[in-house]
Amino acid sequence: MSLSFAYDLLMYILARIYEFIWCRDKPIPLKCLVGKTAIVTGGNAGIGLATATVLASRGCRVILADCQNGESSRDQIIASTDNKNIVYKHLDLSSLQSVRNFAANICKTEEKIDILINNAGIGLTKRLVSVDGLNYLMQVNIFGAFLLTHLLLEPMKKAKQAKVIFVSSVLANFHSLRAEKLNITDFEMDDEHQILLYSNSKACCILAAQEFGKKLEKYGITANSIDPVGVRTQIFKPLGDYNNWLMKSFLMVGLQLAAQDVLDVANCFLNVAIRNEPATNGKNYVLSHIGRKPTILMDRKLCQDLWSKMEDLVELKPEEKIVS
Repeated sequence: MSLSFAYDLLMYILARIYEFIWCRDKPIPLKCLVGKTAIVTGGNAGIGLATATVLASRGCRVILADCQNGESSRDQIIASTDNKNIVYKHLDLSSLQSVRNFAANICKTEEKIDILINNAGIGLTKRLVSVDGLNYLMQVNIFGAFLLTHLLLEPMKKAKQAKVIFVSSVLANFHSLRAEKLNITDFEMDDEHQILLYSNSKACCILAAQEFGKKLEKYGITANSIDPVGVRTQIFKPLGDYNNWLMKSFLMVGLQLAAQDVLDVANCFLNVAIRNEPATNGKNYVLSHIGRKPTILMDRKLCQDLWSKMEDLVELKPEEKIVS
């Protein structure tokens, strides 16, 4: 990492910390969600578990979707909210077949889906390739959620004003997005590639929210992304093994300065998920306030190329694609 890039990164992180401080003044939303059904991917821990708990506390039926056994998390939510309408279903985003199996089960057993929170993700990993031959980090953080959102379109259409949320990050602004390099597997997973891939995956989450927002608006479905800024979770626990001391220092300092409790972030997720204003569609939020997007997402051709590439990578069938 060059010193000029390090300086740019430091300046940007300081700007986002300032933005974060401004965004912390957020009201806790008050709304009954009895009769609503929500899916929270990665609902077994961290932001996902906190968000599922907040939804359940409002009477929402919550489906915890996770690759780890979520029975204990389900029981924990029931005990803390007295809402027994909580279920766990297995979902492994690193397997396209698992995503298809999960979606098929949901379409068969659920009348409708009101809220889909694509929260599951990983921070740093040495694993390079998934069982589908795709970049592992990209598949877990965006490709799987991209496919899942397509496959759950029918039950979301049956809901009144369904909401989709993707989780973004400040690091999305340090991407290197190119359609031909969206799924790279022919390299050694070193420190710089891990951060670059994470940045690319989060930029794609913002892209997905932006484009789903446009394509699904005709069905009354809105999509947004949310940057939780800094949260006390285990997603960046592998930073201890990260060798680039300069980038590691920036990340650790930034996370510590902006860190907040997951329940505060979960309330921000809820705040965005229950908004009904038409103008709040396809946006990238910083907590509860509309924030910035990477400027490259203003390039319509690039966005269309990236969308088409993801359609190919997740092997969408012609009838599964969204007709504009």
